[in-house]
Amino acid sequence: MATKHNLISRLTRIVELFQTMGETGLTFNELNSKLKSTFVDENHSISLRTFQRDIKDIQSSLKIRIIFDKKRKKYLLLNESLAEESKNSHLFTMESLKMLNIAQDVSNQDFIFIDKRKGTGLEHYNTIKEAICLKKHLEFNYQKFDQYKADYRKLMPLALKESKNRWYVVGFEIKNGAKINMLKTFALDRINHCEATTTFVLKDMVDVQKHFNDYIGVTTKPLEGFSEKITVKIETSIEYGKYFSTLPIHPSQKTEIENGKTIISLQVIPTMELVSELLAHNHQIKIIEPEKMVQIVKQILSKNIKQYN
Repeated sequence: MATKHNLISRLTRIVELFQTMGETGLTFNELNSKLKSTFVDENHSISLRTFQRDIKDIQSSLKIRIIFDKKRKKYLLLNESLAEESKNSHLFTMESLKMLNIAQDVSNQDFIFIDKRKGTGLEHYNTIKEAICLKKHLEFNYQKFDQYKADYRKLMPLALKESKNRWYVVGFEIKNGAKINMLKTFALDRINHCEATTTFVLKDMVDVQKHFNDYIGVTTKPLEGFSEKITVKIETSIEYGKYFSTLPIHPSQKTEIENGKTIISLQVIPTMELVSELLAHNHQIKIIEPEKMVQIVKQILSKNIKQYN
C-alpha cells in the first residue's frame, strides 16, 4: 500500500505530466513509463484501476479533471478545469504539494538543502484561519521592528497574504470601539498572544485580492506624488531580462525588445516596496519611466553612497 508521501508525490506528478503534455495527452502506458522514470528510488508503477482512483482523487481535491478521449485513446487534462478565476488557487495548491514532498524528503535525503533564513509566525495560522472563517475578531499584541514594546491590536480579519516568504493577516482594525475604514496588514512574525474572540458582522463585501492588484507586495502607501496606477518602464539586458520572464515582478508585466535591450513595463501604483524590489537588482536594471520615480531612486542611491564616504 502506498504511503501518504508516495500518494501525494504521485498525484502531484500526474498533474504536472498532463500539464506539460497539454493537448497531446498521454496513454496509460506512457503515463506509467514516465512515473517509473520519475521515481528512480522506488517502483511507482500503478495499475489502471489505481490510476482511475487517482483521477477521482485529483478531481475531488484539486478540482482538476483528467478525461479519456475515446477517439484518440489518450487521457487529457481539461483546460476548463484550470479556469482563470481559480488558476491562482490551483497553482498555490500544486506548489504547496510540491513543497510538502520536499519537506518529507529532507529528513531522509542528502541532496536537498533548505535555506535556514525563513520567516516565522505560521504558528498563528490555525487561530487566524478560525477568526477569518468564523468572522471573529482577532486580538493580539503587535510589535513593530522600530518599537521596544508591543501594542494591543483588535482586527476584523478578512484574509491571509504571502509575500517574499512572509505571511500577513489583512483586515479592518478596530480602534476605540470603531472600525477604521482602511485595510491594514499585520506581519505574522510580529504577532504574539493571538486569540480569536467575539464575532463581527461586515455589512459590505470587500475584495481583498483586488485591493492589492495594483501594488507590489503588501505595501499600499504610494510614493509621494503618486496616487493612481501608471506605467513604470525598466531597461535591462536581453540576458538579464530572461530572469524576469521566469519570475515576473508583477502580473501586469509586459516585455519588449528595443535596440538590443529588454524593456519591461508594469501597470502599478508606485510604492517604496516597488523601489526596494527594483534596487535589489542593482546595476542590472535601470528605471526609465516615469521621470519622477527616476529622481526618487537617484536620491536614495545618493544617500547610500554618502554612507560609504
